[in-house]
Amino acid sequence: MNEPQPRRPGRPRSESSRQAVMAATHELMGEGGAVSMEAIAKRAGVSKETLYRWWPSKTSVVLDALAERGQSTIPLPDTGTLRGDLAAFLRSTADSADPATRHLLRAIAAAAANDLDAAAEIRTRFISARRAALNRVLARAATRGEVIASNADTLLDLIYGSLWYRLIFDVGPLDHTWADDIAAAIAPAP
Repeated sequence: MNEPQPRRPGRPRSESSRQAVMAATHELMGEGGAVSMEAIAKRAGVSKETLYRWWPSKTSVVLDALAERGQSTIPLPDTGTLRGDLAAFLRSTADSADPATRHLLRAIAAAAANDLDAAAEIRTRFISARRAALNRVLARAATRGEVIASNADTLLDLIYGSLWYRLIFDVGPLDHTWADDIAAAIAPAP
């Protein structure tokens, strides 16, 4: 999931409370309204102090919720081929990009473009988790001889670069056609 955060003083996190916070954040994001620490705490049934004890900011909660949503809605396929795995992974990615998620992803991209500290937090809490997931697909492909393992970072940049370019600038749809086209470009048929 995400990189472990340093242990903060106080009682350890309750997993059920953490899940409630993630669910509340997802719900609020989906409703398109204001996502605030107060709204998250109220919806999750926890105190605002608990949120701040576990997450340093609203951005941190939202990034963790986005990363967790990605893990739960975008499975790591194992079809036996890189092309099949990429198509399935990217189709799931496109399917999970509802309007609320797209709005939030655009907002975090804007934050990263304007603030180096925000960019570092976004890379640590969200981007690295999504890259690591897809890197597992590429590692299996390297084992099968379909790609060169040392090219993984470049392939990740090409794949996610296309996704973010479409997401931010709306130059084309994020749909199954896009997913299949990217899979075919990265792993053409023999």
